[in-house]
Amino acid sequence: MQSLKTRLTTGTLLVIFYLTLLPFVLHGFGMVWTGMSQGESYLFVPDASVGNAAMIVHIIAGTLLVALVPLQLLKPIRLRFTRFHRTLGASLVALALVTALAGMTYIPLRGTIGGPVMSVAFFLYGLCLFTSALMVARMALSGDRAGHWAWGLRLFWLALGSWLYRVHYTLWYLLTGGLGSQPDFLGPFDLVQNFAFFVPYLLAVQIWIARRGAAHQGHLVA
Repeated sequence: MQSLKTRLTTGTLLVIFYLTLLPFVLHGFGMVWTGMSQGESYLFVPDASVGNAAMIVHIIAGTLLVALVPLQLLKPIRLRFTRFHRTLGASLVALALVTALAGMTYIPLRGTIGGPVMSVAFFLYGLCLFTSALMVARMALSGDRAGHWAWGLRLFWLALGSWLYRVHYTLWYLLTGGLGSQPDFLGPFDLVQNFAFFVPYLLAVQIWIARRGAAHQGHLVA
């Protein structure tokens, strides 16, 4: 009974996640179409092929990363479809690396709409994503299961970063009407949000990992 309840809960959460993800996907691919058709927007400008290409790759790879990463944490898939789990894991690492590299290429070339603070924050996010992806691969290749699990958890939350960023804004606007947010992304809420979509989650994951490690160590001692 508990197993059925867990499966229903997991299935419900996945449905909710993908329903909220749909507008994000449609917006992302709409922006890709703008870039590929050489349209002009705040992300794409004419005669800037390197920056435009970097953003197109960033959007495509990042969208696929967000859409696929929840599947990696599903226990039935990990236990029953080991080869799929490993193939998906390798694909997610590759997508994370490409997403991060493309974003970190774009930012020095063009900056971000929110100015220097946003540029620094987003570059830091890309660096964290890139590092986590490398560490997941390294731990897997070395056979370090504990390290692989810990870095995989970090990568999971970082991979959801662009989705979380939009969820934060959606909830904030529903609750406050956009208090402290400005069109140029220089409002107090915007400045906090530059870091809030990934730093608190990394800190929470780190605390979880530390507590789980301490509990496991205590169990061994006992």
